Amino acid sequence: MMNLLYGLLINITVLFLQIVAVFNKKIKRFFENRKNIFTKISNQINLKDQHIWIHAASLGEYELAVPLIINLKKKYDYKIILTFFSESGFKLKERINEVDYTFYLPIDTKSNSRNFIKLINPCFSIFIKSEIWPNYIAEIIRNRSKIYLVEGSFKKGDWYFSIFNDFIKNKLKKFDKIFVQDKNSLDVLEKNNIRNVEVSGSLKFDRVKYQLTLNNKVEKIDKLLKDRRVIVFGSTWQEDEKLIVKFIEKNKFKNLLWIIAPHDISQTNINRVTNSFTSPVSIYSKNKFKNNIIVIDTIGDLKKLYSYAEIAYVGGGMGNTGLHNILEACVFEIPVLIGKNYTKFKESIDLVNIGGVISVKNQNEFNTQFKKLIDDKNYRTQISNETFNYFKGKTGATKKILKKITL
Repeated sequence: MMNLLYGLLINITVLFLQIVAVFNKKIKRFFENRKNIFTKISNQINLKDQHIWIHAASLGEYELAVPLIINLKKKYDYKIILTFFSESGFKLKERINEVDYTFYLPIDTKSNSRNFIKLINPCFSIFIKSEIWPNYIAEIIRNRSKIYLVEGSFKKGDWYFSIFNDFIKNKLKKFDKIFVQDKNSLDVLEKNNIRNVEVSGSLKFDRVKYQLTLNNKVEKIDKLLKDRRVIVFGSTWQEDEKLIVKFIEKNKFKNLLWIIAPHDISQTNINRVTNSFTSPVSIYSKNKFKNNIIVIDTIGDLKKLYSYAEIAYVGGGMGNTGLHNILEACVFEIPVLIGKNYTKFKESIDLVNIGGVISVKNQNEFNTQFKKLIDDKNYRTQISNETFNYFKGKTGATKKILKKITL
């Protein structure tokens, strides 16, 4: 009965969105992106190959699983098919080198799921984080291949256990294994009589540790260094930038190189950020660096830029847009500052509590902490040591998951 109700709900939603798409460009693109999707897939893949299917909502979820995907490819030497639900993830597919094919996920209708699974015939499938699509799960089981959920995180009040309660719980039980980030998630699932669960830890730590194995050199920055110390402000929003601009303008440290990487790199926003300074500012892509304030207007460089930083600030927490990934900076064992809104993520709570990350609420706290960090090497070392200790024992989720994934 619930399967029929879910199918009806999906079809009604699709019909409604198709009507809305006439007036909404984003929703219109959603359907256009999926037009003739099965023809696109069949034209690209080789049906004789063996496939692993990995699905992520967006680029952020995919990024978490990069070390896992690399190791799966080594272990099985199968072709990897990656699907995204969101346009933002798919648009950046040129940054993805670890998979063989990237497609949009067809809408989770019975016919779409049947056609998709029949076409790619996955040896096994992996859903990342909160991607639970009932018709796809049912079709994978019908296909007699295995299905796994990685990076699971569950809380008592989650929608999984309130909307379509038994229906969703039954779908979760269909996974061959659900790998969760922590014991709390395990306890929540077990209280709901879902036993196919294992605590693996978070793939976040393996992902950021993997960055240390890569070449993090940025030639442009190397040429600018000389004897200058680097401060990186990563993934900043307007609320963060107000504090940053005021601090830099009032503190003319000659031996510092200030690097600001806004979350939004549209031309309009880059202009807004640069115009907020009275001091001269260089645009990263222009390759003309005549001063010590650089605004980054490219995608994909921030992870490397953190490797140059003596101190970093990670944005998103001063306003309500959401704190960005602090581990990308912390992995380089540097002091990291963030805004006041950080409690959505366990690692930010943990690191603030142990003193490995500093949360600031206003301009005064921002100024005080930055001045102390710039002037006091012992203070920087103290915070860096806490970050180093926090990372001990946090990695290893990839190995745990690989051991349990079988054909």
